[in-house]
Amino acid sequence: MLSTDSKLLGEFGGVETTTGGMTALHSSTTGDRDPLTVRTVEEAVTLAPYLLGFQPTESLLIIVADDGAACQGFVARVDLDDLKSALAMDAFASRVGPLAGRGRTVVLAFSEDQDRGMAALASAIQAMKGMNIGDAAWTDGEYWRSIFCDEQGCGENHHFAPDPTIAAEAVYRGLTVLPSRTSLVKTLSGPGRVCDPDTRRFLANSRRRLSRKDDDAVAARCRVLFESDDEINDAVVTELAVAVQRPDVARRLWVSMERADASRWLTIWSRAVEIIPDRMAPAPLSLCGLAGWLNGDGAVAAVCARRCEFMVGTADLPAALAAIVDAFVPPKLWDVMEHDPTVIAHPLLEEQMGEKLNLSA
Repeated sequence: MLSTDSKLLGEFGGVETTTGGMTALHSSTTGDRDPLTVRTVEEAVTLAPYLLGFQPTESLLIIVADDGAACQGFVARVDLDDLKSALAMDAFASRVGPLAGRGRTVVLAFSEDQDRGMAALASAIQAMKGMNIGDAAWTDGEYWRSIFCDEQGCGENHHFAPDPTIAAEAVYRGLTVLPSRTSLVKTLSGPGRVCDPDTRRFLANSRRRLSRKDDDAVAARCRVLFESDDEINDAVVTELAVAVQRPDVARRLWVSMERADASRWLTIWSRAVEIIPDRMAPAPLSLCGLAGWLNGDGAVAAVCARRCEFMVGTADLPAALAAIVDAFVPPKLWDVMEHDPTVIAHPLLEEQMGEKLNLSA
């Protein structure tokens, strides 16, 4: 299975690239935030970790602006280890191509091994020949080189100097960078089989509070907790985690989640999976992944989906999350697609998504 992450850019003001081999890219804005503007390979390399949420290593990354892109601004990452064959690269290209449409695309290979990175770029250019590629470059974080350098006569590596303006603009938009994808995985890995004493106490209190309530009352309680103006604390998080141990309650929260609420839900569920024991994790993990996906944080969704693979599921939620992640479904389709996790987990999801993409094109 390809280890991939994806993210929609529109939620963060989008990306616009100009000049330097990456011309005339325009992205929709959100609210009053103008698109980030990328004029050079160095600026694209600077921005990439902020778009992903972590520093990529040994990865192939594509950034697509929304001028002609089916998903209105898109970034996808895949491990280079998963692209060793032409067949694997073709499979990756076939997944991202329909989403990229004719949006201008920048392809970046992050690798300590320049030959490996340049070979991956050459393979990607071949596999993505139907896409609108503006530039493709390798970097090891210290130097960079465009695959088109030889064509342009430069024939040498260039020192990479992170662009402080691009970094500042990304931070202004609330984008943060973890040291690596491993850091994100660790954050979402939880404490294991046993949680700390404070969490155990919160969980015990929550079980007592909810034990005499039926599913309708528990679901209503979840809504009250979510809509409260009070600070999100571990008492609230653990009560919600206990509530979704009931399959019907977990399913209701999945079905009713809206994109506008995704950021708050992501705060709740990411904290839940950080502190609760493994035996309680499947439903909170699935809901964390859904919230991450709806919030444009595809790496969070992918990490949650992969962790769910090793757990017994709850009400088809883990399988539904995995189906969404593996199909690279754009979050905007949540507004029109079926929310029922059982339907989403059906093998015909990709066909369903293809029909929706055609309708929205």
